[in-house]
Amino acid sequence: MITYEVNQADLQRVMKKLKGMETKAPRVIKNAINKTAKEARKTLAEGAQDSYTVKNAGFNSRMKIEKATAGKLYAVIRAQERTLTVTRYHATAPKSGAKAEIVKSGLKTIVGSMGIKAFKISGGQGAGLIAQRKTKARKPIKVLRSNSVPKMLEKVYEGERGMKGALEPVISKSLHDAINAEIAKLI
Repeated sequence: MITYEVNQADLQRVMKKLKGMETKAPRVIKNAINKTAKEARKTLAEGAQDSYTVKNAGFNSRMKIEKATAGKLYAVIRAQERTLTVTRYHATAPKSGAKAEIVKSGLKTIVGSMGIKAFKISGGQGAGLIAQRKTKARKPIKVLRSNSVPKMLEKVYEGERGMKGALEPVISKSLHDAINAEIAKLI
């Protein structure tokens, strides 16, 4: 969960610039925060797309924005805590064993700790998913999953994957720019 709040210094700066219109300060800040939250979600998604091979359909639907209001001057970007199946990424499953590329570095054969190769389920409930046997016996099998979306976002936000550094200063600058743009609209 990524949260951005406006500190008291920012609020005072906005009120000083809005001489005579101080009552509009919460609305200015609310609009700036909501605009910044949308930009931050887009930036996080782009960063994840640059480093992971996840398809958009599985990624964007898991990020929600809780918008700021005049009484609640903060926005929250929430990502649901679910892992994605390997088939949401670039994956193939020939007879020789399944291969997947979760991080953009090339396909890698999926082999378990006992040397058991992964395979694509061909029929029944999990048809199309990539799974692996837990032992040499036919059953049980487990469907293979990767990192959760929140973990991927955390890596992107910290600058470990897909970005040229941490996103906190970038998003803070975006927030200040959005506040200045909102003030310019009123003045």
